[in-house]
Amino acid sequence: MDISLTQQIILAYSQGSFPMGTNKRSSKIEWVRPIERGLIPIGSIHCSKSLRKEINRKKFVVSFDTSFAEVIANCADREESWINRTILDQYLILHSNGLAHSVEIRQNNDLVGGLYGLELGAVFFAESMFSKVSNTSKLAMIAMMARVHYGGFKIFDTQFPSTHLTTLGGITVDQLSFQEMLSSAIKQQSNFNRSPKLSTWEDFLSYGCK
Repeated sequence: MDISLTQQIILAYSQGSFPMGTNKRSSKIEWVRPIERGLIPIGSIHCSKSLRKEINRKKFVVSFDTSFAEVIANCADREESWINRTILDQYLILHSNGLAHSVEIRQNNDLVGGLYGLELGAVFFAESMFSKVSNTSKLAMIAMMARVHYGGFKIFDTQFPSTHLTTLGGITVDQLSFQEMLSSAIKQQSNFNRSPKLSTWEDFLSYGCK
């Protein structure tokens, strides 16, 4: 029996692959399984003293899952992007099913940064982030990491390793090691909406950063 594209995407993630649009203007997607995988150990984002001071000074406000469509649209709003219409539509379906989540960073009620991704088992697959004000994508990652840590997740996946992610505490693991970690964590339980919810930047920094 044929399965839906949404079901194919969930299955792919559970087995270590993920979809990417071939380009922004095409409806086609391809399945990717990196030879090297980027991860950030749970609760271990590097957060500088200067960033902590900036958070307190600029009064950024955090929310989750209040503007998912707007977050993913901002992530796709680049000259070149792998987030095409198919990816966008599928993630809206995943969000409506409670599997995809966003974090929003606002300043003076304006959406200035955000990140979205997918949860399966005790794994959070971070997909993409955006920033309209300096450092707000980093703040989105810290807030999402805190939520994931607080909810009992075991893996925070960033897909591809990069120099930028390394400066934030990211590590690189080979494909086999990731598959072993994934096969265990995907069977475990987590709770993205664990109560009481994190609410202050002190909370987010405590659970998100070293």
